[in-house]
Amino acid sequence: MKKRILCFVTFLCMLLSAVPAFAAETAAEQRVFDYADLLDDTEEEEMLLWIEDMQENWDLDLAYLTTYDTEGKSVQQYGADFYVEHDLGLGENYDGVIFVLDMSQREGQIVTCGKAIDIYTDYYIDQMWDNMVTYFSDGEYYWAFFTLYMDLHNYAEEYAVYQENPDTYVSEYQQSEEYISQHNASRGISTILMFAGIAAIFAAVVAGIAVGSMRKACKNVRPYTDGRAYLKENGYHLTTNRDTFANTHTTMMPIPRDEDNHHHHGGGIGGSWGGGSSTFHGGGGRSFGGGGGRF
Repeated sequence: MKKRILCFVTFLCMLLSAVPAFAAETAAEQRVFDYADLLDDTEEEEMLLWIEDMQENWDLDLAYLTTYDTEGKSVQQYGADFYVEHDLGLGENYDGVIFVLDMSQREGQIVTCGKAIDIYTDYYIDQMWDNMVTYFSDGEYYWAFFTLYMDLHNYAEEYAVYQENPDTYVSEYQQSEEYISQHNASRGISTILMFAGIAAIFAAVVAGIAVGSMRKACKNVRPYTDGRAYLKENGYHLTTNRDTFANTHTTMMPIPRDEDNHHHHGGGIGGSWGGGSSTFHGGGGRSFGGGGGRF
């Protein structure tokens, strides 16, 4: 009897020790949704390791979705709704990324949520898409997915370093042509405004001197109090009264509209880290960012 009890306890301990590993594996498996059947079993198993790395080291969820049908939605909107419906994301802000590949439209979209919106701004999204699009064109889907994972990992690591000292850290974005051109344009406007201010002050000084001189010259002039001195001897008679239409000028200004429910999300990081993220609303009103293109 004691032997049976000992065997049962041993089996129970083994079962309980296997539950966490099984749960983790099941959760990871639910992050690879290869409905377009582009991956083999080995590739999917390796992708689970990438997902675990993002979850454990950077507190970011990661999921891949391939499909031939987005149910009439845009690829980006479909990815956001799928993210919500399948309860993806980590923490109270559902931090994470889902990559959606629609084979019917040959379009891929990186969709971000939570703090991933701040990390992967529009600039970094464009860089990641450019790095992976060639693989899609060549039909090398696994390597495209791997390239995305490596970029997500590296930018998350760089962002962590940036957060330690944001005032002195120089990000990849700050070294880009986009940032430099915007920075130079801003400096150019500041310079123009400075010179305009100097010119205005100089003009005011000159005008003041001129007015002062005229007032000084007029001190010896006495006013003529008799109004008749200003009248013509025979008076003035108006013989013709006519209005002539010269021209007309119409100014038109466009009224800005919110297209496709998109907004710009700075996140307090737009200056030195990545330039900000464009956002839109998914299921439940949750905010998402991201971008991509066709191949």
